[in-house]
Amino acid sequence: MHALTAPTDTDIRFRTATEEDGDALVGLISLVDLQLRAEDVPAALAPMRHALTDSDDGPLSHRRNHFLIAENGEGVPVGAITCGPAKWMSDPNRSPKIMRRKLAERISTVHGLAVVPAYRNQGIARALLHHAEETFRDAGYTVLTLRHDRSLTRFYQQLGYTSHNRLSLTLPTGELLSLLDRGWKHAFKVLSPTAAITTVQGMPTITGALSD
Repeated sequence: MHALTAPTDTDIRFRTATEEDGDALVGLISLVDLQLRAEDVPAALAPMRHALTDSDDGPLSHRRNHFLIAENGEGVPVGAITCGPAKWMSDPNRSPKIMRRKLAERISTVHGLAVVPAYRNQGIARALLHHAEETFRDAGYTVLTLRHDRSLTRFYQQLGYTSHNRLSLTLPTGELLSLLDRGWKHAFKVLSPTAAITTVQGMPTITGALSD
């Protein structure tokens, strides 16, 4: 476990999550409107709890996943971010099998970003996202993506993300992979100079993300 420096409030500390943080992490991410029935939320977050049992000596905290906790001066968790491979990467109807490993090695997704209400508007969410971006950039990832409620469009745009109804990506084969999740907007940010966002078929599209 390693601590990270908070760029704003000195009473807030950022660190990687451990297996012992499972309940706290689930509680924090449950604050996010996952657009699920309340009874379906525990099952939806079960893979995250399982991933906490993994560890890695690499730059990410838990193999292909990365979990950060923000805690106050008393050591109480007040915010969290969870990142890892997106479900569509292993969906045979959405991504070609030959590309799945490279997708998971180059592109990651923010599954949840949450701060308890009493600690909002203090820059904690921005700091958590910034720490995650730096970690994935250092690990050789080219793009970070996420899904968000439409009301958060401006928030993510201010942080350098492109927000659109679809997540569009050009594959090395020249094919265009385009994903639509009804009720959500997609946001994406390039982390490497090898990737860019260009307009393809009238949509902002990630290009060069999987180039060698």
